[in-house]
Amino acid sequence: MEWKARLLYYEELTKSSEPPLNYISIVELWKLMSKGVLLNGGKTWFSLNKKGEHCEMTSITECLDSHTFEIKSYDPSRFGVIAHFSKNEIFKAHVKTQFLSPGVTYTVNLVFELTTIVNLTDCHPISLKYKLQGETETLNPYLSYMREDGWYMAELYQFTSDERVVDLEILFDVFDDIYVDGIEFWPLEKSVMKHKDENQPISDSDANWKENLPADYEDIMKWSIDSVQWTTKKEAYSIIRNGFLIDDGQKWFSIDKNGKKCHMLSATDVCIDENIYTMPCPESRFGEAIGCHSGGFIIRSKIKSQLVSSQTTYASYLVYKLPKNQSGFEAPLFVNDEDWGTYIYLASPQTPVIRPKDEQNTYNPLDKQMKGFPLQRSDGWMEVQIWEFRTAATTTEMSHIRLALITRNINNLRGLIIQGIEIRPI
Repeated sequence: MEWKARLLYYEELTKSSEPPLNYISIVELWKLMSKGVLLNGGKTWFSLNKKGEHCEMTSITECLDSHTFEIKSYDPSRFGVIAHFSKNEIFKAHVKTQFLSPGVTYTVNLVFELTTIVNLTDCHPISLKYKLQGETETLNPYLSYMREDGWYMAELYQFTSDERVVDLEILFDVFDDIYVDGIEFWPLEKSVMKHKDENQPISDSDANWKENLPADYEDIMKWSIDSVQWTTKKEAYSIIRNGFLIDDGQKWFSIDKNGKKCHMLSATDVCIDENIYTMPCPESRFGEAIGCHSGGFIIRSKIKSQLVSSQTTYASYLVYKLPKNQSGFEAPLFVNDEDWGTYIYLASPQTPVIRPKDEQNTYNPLDKQMKGFPLQRSDGWMEVQIWEFRTAATTTEMSHIRLALITRNINNLRGLIIQGIEIRPI
């Protein structure tokens, strides 16, 4: 749509805004549209994203065929009212859009709050099943995610709009007590996170290698179980950058491109559970790995102060491989220590696509890029962040990892292979 036509279109929309919009310039109109405006008698929230694509959310009260559920006033809602659904309630939402941008891929999201008081974390499990009217497959989003506006959101579908109007009927089976605000259509934002491969050999153009060579590099070289040899500082730096085995082959030590210390802990040394087993693994740096045939395991280890840099924020990553058949790994794992918990995925969660076009997958990656999502490494393994910590000004204090990774299904981890836990700066 040309700019002038778009301007006329937006000016026409403002005539039905609630309350009426007041603006004196095109710039002010655009700012108002970017913040969002209520249309259709306060039943539709319309806004523009940074690309100028249309975003639309319909009040849940407009989607319900009958008001047999509790409708109550609620100030945090954009619409002023929400629908309260108790545990084990079933409802059908009939949502019809009017303002979508043609040719844009959208996510369909349920926007809600939990009625019970919970810790305000980035993600929270939601007991919800849903399906499109006329479909037989029942779906489960597993986790909901907190938005910038404080509401939780569960991504239900993705689709590419052919026109402004989309008509959907979605059946919900709710097992949580929730307040539902509405159903949102949001343009898919493709931001791909990639694994940063820090263990790259030194290049001749690396001008900062002298500054990044650890002051105690000669002592570090003595840690190697293979008695590595070098003749120049540059050779020593290159060896440490690439990494080597230490501590009887149970750890892999290296430094990143900024000279920060990194290391990997062997799974056989840190994973504890009666239902895991050690197996030979030529692809592993340690020559062996841990196999799982249960629904959980414990990670327990001490992080030696000599193996980390001071005043540095570190992340811990589970390094693993999945079996070819990943059908049992859709659900997230709960990662828990004594007073903290989060959720991670071992297999990238997928969102069903409504009416896929030719050569389009029926499932697309979930529209989220968060710490608990897996990444493909350049060495052929997968990784997912499970913990983070910050070192003190002096590296004399030892950090402790004590984590339990648990699934709901006792057999969900069957076939999982774990190489170890990698500790590297964020």
